[in-house]
Order: sequence, then C-alpha cells, then structure tokens
Amino acid sequence: MSLTMATIKNDFPQWPLSLFWLPHLREIGILMGGYFAYMYSRALVFSDFQSTALDNARRVIEFEKNLGFFWEPGWQSWAIASTKSLVIFLNWAYIVTFWPIILTSAVILYFTNRKRYLYYRNVVLFSFAIALLGFMLFPLAPPRMIAEHFVDTIKAFGPSGYASREFANYYNAYAAMPSLHFSWTVLFGVMFLRTHNRWVKLIGIIYPTMTLFAITITGNHYIMDAVGGGL
Repeated sequence: MSLTMATIKNDFPQWPLSLFWLPHLREIGILMGGYFAYMYSRALVFSDFQSTALDNARRVIEFEKNLGFFWEPGWQSWAIASTKSLVIFLNWAYIVTFWPIILTSAVILYFTNRKRYLYYRNVVLFSFAIALLGFMLFPLAPPRMIAEHFVDTIKAFGPSGYASREFANYYNAYAAMPSLHFSWTVLFGVMFLRTHNRWVKLIGIIYPTMTLFAITITGNHYIMDAVGGGL
C-alpha cells in the first residue's frame, strides 16, 4: 500500500501554490500589459495627437466622399428620425456585445479548451499589435466628434454613464482606425461559421453585420475603420 501511495505521489507531485497560479497570472499580466500599451502609447508619435486626430478625421471623410460611400451621416439621420428605439438598441449593442462577450468567451475557452484559447489569444494579440501601430501613426477622432456631420447618440440617448467625461479617462478616444470593435467581431463571426450548427452559422453573419451598423450609426467609427479592422 505504501508503494502504491508513493507511486501516486510521484505521478502527481504537489506543485507549490505559486507555480500553480503562474500561468493564470501570466494571462492576466498580458491583458493588463496590452491595456497600458493601448493607453500610454498614443502620444509617442504625435505630441498634439488630439489636433492630429481631428485633421485625420476630415481626411477620412473627404476620402470616403471622393469614393462615393460617405453613408454614415445618412444612416444615422434616418435611424434618429425614423426609429429612435433602434438607435438606443444599437447604443447598447455597441457596449454590451463587445468586451463582455470577448471576456466571457475567453474565460470559457481558457478553462475548457486551452489549445483553442491560446490560438485565438495569439490572433487577437497579433491584430492588436497591428492596430496599436495604427493608433500611434494615424490617430483618428471618431465621427461623433465631428459635430457638423454627426450626433453622439450614446451621449444623446444613453446610457449616459458610458459617455461621461470620467469614463473617457479609461479609453483612447482617438483610436478609431482600425476598428478593433469590428475586427474582433469578425473573428467571432468566423468562429461561428466554422461550427456545424446552421443557427450558430447564422449568428456568424448577423453579429458582424449588426456591429457594422452599431459602430457607424452611434458615431463611433467610419466605414473605413471597419474596412481596416476587417482586413
């Protein structure tokens, strides 16, 4: 019996608690490191990045006009005038279908399928690194800051807390190009389309499409931001 117990003990060593938590702490560290890089790299290239971001916004608008698809103001005006409830729905969709879904999915994958988690985590980190270069080299004010064309629908119709000045201290308001909101939603769409369930596949089409209208009608992104994010 003592031999059996010794064998079991050798097969399943009792790791120190610090080593057991090390992989989990590493993932949290990666998440926090990404957040700080996102927040504190914005002024590395342009010291007056706010003015640069507003100038770039007008460049994007002119670019879309020249190519004939500056549709965002028309979409937004129609939604506000015709179906205000749709605008409120898209406001909430913009907020609650991004980080809550990403973090929940990450936690579920982390504890149920570590291999798939690591694969999609690396895809997200790779796209984030590319996007970070875009945020630094091409700071871009979102449409809602261009008052002559757009309305800030979240500020106008709520939830008011999300549009508050205090909350704005926790994100980079000039990180519009490329749209990670759309990019990572497309990633989820691809994940859903890879399943064998027809209803889940349908969500894989509806979810990115809804996000495209949510980010543009709420005045948080231009169509070109979505194009950049999708690429």
